Amino acid sequence: MAFLVITIVVLSSLTGPVIGQLSTNVQQRIMAACEFLISLYNPALQLVKTTPSSNVYYTASDNLLAKKAVVYCNTAIGQNITQSISTCCGAGNDYMHESFLGQQIPLPIHNGTVYRIANSSAGTLFHNISTTAAGGSYTVVWEVHNSTGILPDCTYGDVAAYTALEMKLEKNAIGVQHEMDCLNVMFDGYGVADEAYKDGSASEHGIYQTYKLALYLYALWKVSNTFDYRAEEDLLRMQGPDGGFHTGYDRAGTYAGTMENAETTSISILALNSTSTFRIFPRVAFPSWIVYVFIGLPVAGVAAVVIVLMLERRKPKLTQQ
Repeated sequence: MAFLVITIVVLSSLTGPVIGQLSTNVQQRIMAACEFLISLYNPALQLVKTTPSSNVYYTASDNLLAKKAVVYCNTAIGQNITQSISTCCGAGNDYMHESFLGQQIPLPIHNGTVYRIANSSAGTLFHNISTTAAGGSYTVVWEVHNSTGILPDCTYGDVAAYTALEMKLEKNAIGVQHEMDCLNVMFDGYGVADEAYKDGSASEHGIYQTYKLALYLYALWKVSNTFDYRAEEDLLRMQGPDGGFHTGYDRAGTYAGTMENAETTSISILALNSTSTFRIFPRVAFPSWIVYVFIGLPVAGVAAVVIVLMLERRKPKLTQQ
C-alpha cells in the first residue's frame, strides 16, 4: 500500500499545479509579446515596423513572422498583414524563415538581397499611402536570400537551425543529425556561441542573439523531441516589461543594452507556443519519451498492487479448500 500512496503522489505531482502554473505563466508571456507586436502595427500600412522607434517595415522577415505570431491575440491583424504583403511580394517568402513556419526552402541558404519596395521620403509610396496617413515618413523593404554567396550552416546558429528544420521536412535523418550536432556544439549552456558571437561586429561580439536561442529551443523540440528548461528560462528572461524580447544578452544574462524588435519577438512567440504544453520538470533537458515512462510507471505500479491484493484475497479460500 505504501507503494500505491507514493505512486499517487508522484503521479499527482506530474499532472498537478506544476504544469498548470508553468503553462499559464508562459501563455501570459506569449500574450504580452503579442501585444508588443500590435504596438508596432501601423494600421495604414498594415505592417509592423522593426522597432518602436523605427520607420522601417520589412515584409520579410519581420512581417512574414509577425503575421503568424500576432494571431495569438489578434487574428484580424494577422490577416491584414498577410493581405498587405501579398499586394507587393506574393507570400513574402525569403527562402530561409519559411522552414521555421513549416514550409520547405531551397538549400543551401544564400546571403540576402534587400529590395526597396517603398520610400516615402523619395516619393515612392506603399499602396499610395501618404506620409500623413502613415503617421510619418516610412520605408518598406523585402530581404530575400537569393544572393550568390552561401551562408555556412555550421558557422551560424540560425542557419543551422533553419537547415535542420528543412532537413526534417525532407525526411533526411542524416542531414538533421548533422545540423543538430552543429547546433549542440555551438550552444554553450548560455546561448548560441557561433561565429557571430565569437568574431562578429562590435554589436555582435560577445553578445548572444536571443532569436538564435529561441530557434535552438524550437529545433531541439521539433527535430529531436528534447526540451531544455534552462534555455527556456533564459529566453523568458529577455522579455521586457512591455512584452517585447530584447535582441541580445551577455553571459551574465542582462539585456546588454540591446533593443526589442519585431523579428526576435515573433520568433520567441512561435518557439514558446510550440512547446507550451510540454512543461513538467524545471531546468531539465530530456527526450519527450521519458514523460511516458514516468506516466507509465505509476500506472504499472497501481496494476501490480491490484494484482497482489487479489492474490492475497484468494489465499484463505485456497486454504479452506
